[in-house]
Amino acid sequence: MTTAGHVELSKRKLDAIAWKFLGSQFTGKIYADWPIDRRVDAFLRRDGLNDIVNDGAAYNALLERVMANFGRARRDGLLADTFGASPPAATHAAGGHHA
Repeated sequence: MTTAGHVELSKRKLDAIAWKFLGSQFTGKIYADWPIDRRVDAFLRRDGLNDIVNDGAAYNALLERVMANFGRARRDGLLADTFGASPPAATHAAGGHHA
C-alpha cells in the first residue's frame, strides 16, 4: 500500500486478481443473486485483499478488469455453468439450433 491508502496495482496484477475471481466460487450459481460488486467484495475480503476494497480507484480498476475478461472466461468454459446458464452444447441442443 502506498500513502493515503492508495493501492498501486499493475494491469498484470489486476488481471491476475480478476482471473482468480473469475475462477472462484463467487461466480457460481450459489451467488447468482448477488450483484457483481458484492461478489468481488466478498472474494477480496476472503482473500485478505482489504486494501483494494478500501481504495475506490483500485477497486474500480479491478472491477473493470473482471468485466473485460468476463467474455473470454465464458468462451473458455470457465463460467459455462454459472448464472443459471446451460453449457453451449446443451443450449444448442435444447434450442433446436442445427448446423
